[in-house]
Amino acid sequence: MTLDFSILTAVLLAATASAQMQLPRFPVIFALGQGQPGPPPPGAPMQASPEMLQRMLVAASGSDSVYFSPRGYTINANAVATLSAQARWLVANPMVTIRLEGHGDPRDTRDYALAIGNRRASAVRDFLVLQGVAPNRINVVSWGKERPGTVRIGTSVVAAGPRVVTKIR
Repeated sequence: MTLDFSILTAVLLAATASAQMQLPRFPVIFALGQGQPGPPPPGAPMQASPEMLQRMLVAASGSDSVYFSPRGYTINANAVATLSAQARWLVANPMVTIRLEGHGDPRDTRDYALAIGNRRASAVRDFLVLQGVAPNRINVVSWGKERPGTVRIGTSVVAAGPRVVTKIR
């Protein structure tokens, strides 16, 4: 099943046109001492580490990963919801650049896993660009099956299958 991105984009834009996300502003803490600077002016860009920005992205979108069928690279309905939320967060934070890491299935051959990981990451990049994220802010890489991940489900840990992970750079 393939998605018609023009129809999907129109539906998603209509559904999210009225929703505006407010991200928390964290206080700026300075060391005690002489000559401390004053507080930043309102509307000044917030300085944050990539780790903090990654946590903010996950909090805003629910996850930094989207999953695919074992041999597929089309974006499913669950991935659309996560990626739409990621796109809204990225549009609201134009100073952030990301790396999309495509992963293959551990049962695939090395070359196939690298190729399908790249196709998955490229499909996610194309979706984010259609949602308004500038293409020059997105870097695509395929790890193939070289970096298997795990997911905790209840008390068990299972292998994370074919996926694309969004990482803040």
